Amino acid sequence: MNHKFLSDNEFGQKGTYSIVLPIDQGVEHGPFAAFLNTEHPEMLDVEYQTDYINELLNEGLVSATALPARTASVLLKKYPEQAGNIITKYNHSNNLNKDLEPNQWQHTRRLWRKVGALGWTIYPGSTNQADQTAGFLFEKAVIPEKKTVLWSYPRGGDFDDTSLETIMHAAYIAAQLEPDVIKVKLPTSNYEKAKVDNVRNIVKAACGIPVLFSGGAKKDDGLVLDDAKAIAKGGGLGMIIGRNIFQRQSKVAKNLLKEIHNIFEDAK
Repeated sequence: MNHKFLSDNEFGQKGTYSIVLPIDQGVEHGPFAAFLNTEHPEMLDVEYQTDYINELLNEGLVSATALPARTASVLLKKYPEQAGNIITKYNHSNNLNKDLEPNQWQHTRRLWRKVGALGWTIYPGSTNQADQTAGFLFEKAVIPEKKTVLWSYPRGGDFDDTSLETIMHAAYIAAQLEPDVIKVKLPTSNYEKAKVDNVRNIVKAACGIPVLFSGGAKKDDGLVLDDAKAIAKGGGLGMIIGRNIFQRQSKVAKNLLKEIHNIFEDAK
């Protein structure tokens, strides 16, 4: 498969793949857990962080970055040439209210004309799903010329939010909103064949809309690469991989990204 950046016209097309670096976990998990208390505490510094993002983009190791408002603003000011490769994450949850009804709060609209894509999250299963869906449809109508990436994370109901059945349902619900790309998590299966079949079924449930799969919490390199193999073989567009990259030191992270690229490039 051929690697494509978010700014490329071919982004998301069949026969291509993309690797997106999200660094929005500081909002959800807090900057201590996301940055400071990791192998790569330098990421707490927004100047270092944006320099590093730019470096990874310039080296072709990531195809795009998904950022909260302030980080996106800093990156845009320092490296305006990267505007087309930025997904601005418009809404976020945070763990300070994790015991309340699952919801997402909008943080920005001021960057929407400057970046390459709008990132939005819905929680199928939450009683707040209707408001989250309406918010996405409103923003999509306001900026029809912009690409959209829709995070679809089932939460809040009486179901296993990591099962194949639930994630397929989340992908199918997201498809009805017709984003350019859907993002979901991988089901929790430890068997390689099952993982490939799971990816394939989720991709089918997305009704022809490309699917990016989450890299999840930080784990061993081998497990990350197993996920990449399943996604590539199962027909996924690629990975949105955050903590497994930015919580590793630069040299280690870059080597891991190169291995992920090799997997997708060799996929048929």
